[in-house]
Amino acid sequence: MAALTRTDRADRPLVIAHRGHSHGAPEQTIAAFRAAVELGAEMIEADVRRTRDGRFVMCHDAAVDRTTNGTGFVSSLTFDELRRLDAGSWFSSRYVGERIPSLDELYDLATEAGIRLCLEVKGETPEERASVAQAVANEMVQRGRLDDDVLASFDHAVLAATARSVTGLETAPDRLPERGPADARAVVEQAASIGARIVQHHHADLDVVTVKEAHTAGVEIWAWPPLTRDEIERVLAMNVDGVMGDDVSAIRAAV
Repeated sequence: MAALTRTDRADRPLVIAHRGHSHGAPEQTIAAFRAAVELGAEMIEADVRRTRDGRFVMCHDAAVDRTTNGTGFVSSLTFDELRRLDAGSWFSSRYVGERIPSLDELYDLATEAGIRLCLEVKGETPEERASVAQAVANEMVQRGRLDDDVLASFDHAVLAATARSVTGLETAPDRLPERGPADARAVVEQAASIGARIVQHHHADLDVVTVKEAHTAGVEIWAWPPLTRDEIERVLAMNVDGVMGDDVSAIRAAV
């Protein structure tokens, strides 16, 4: 796969699966990731956390309570303890027995399917996020995927530090604050401050002026996570560079 550029996509936005195809399968499971591939996603966005014994797993929340039949913080549980949890039955009886995947498993799938990854760093402290970010970036290097994958986070300082330590690392910071009126100047300044070429922006707060000014500054905008056809078409009309949503089939149909 070549480096991420819009021109490689015939002037259309990148189709990105938010936590996999999480509209049709339990988020951040292999089932959701495989569904995203089958439905035509070009990139999978997923969140990375570290277990108590230093393994890296795919889980958005700090705790497992919402998306498994267990309780407790990811950082307080071992990998084996996490693997015994059911991560699918909360979504549907069809997915009973789905497990929290490891980062290695997601990478194996991405390699097999030829799909890119947007890996969002999670952690409860700056130190924890920095450790996760460095480990994920190192994994990209070892697997030869610096031209394919991007590292994301709301912690811009961590992204900047990791990019300084790993030449060629592509970062995609989430706009700060997460929600609130669009501010084109702030978006451009946030990207420039850490040398990022991509900014993720919540779709509901995005406007066409911000997209235009970002493009003028050489910054791509990825809108997340529109779900309905109207929401998706609204951001497509703004000429965004990536659409990151829960329903891959809806995005593909609109694009």
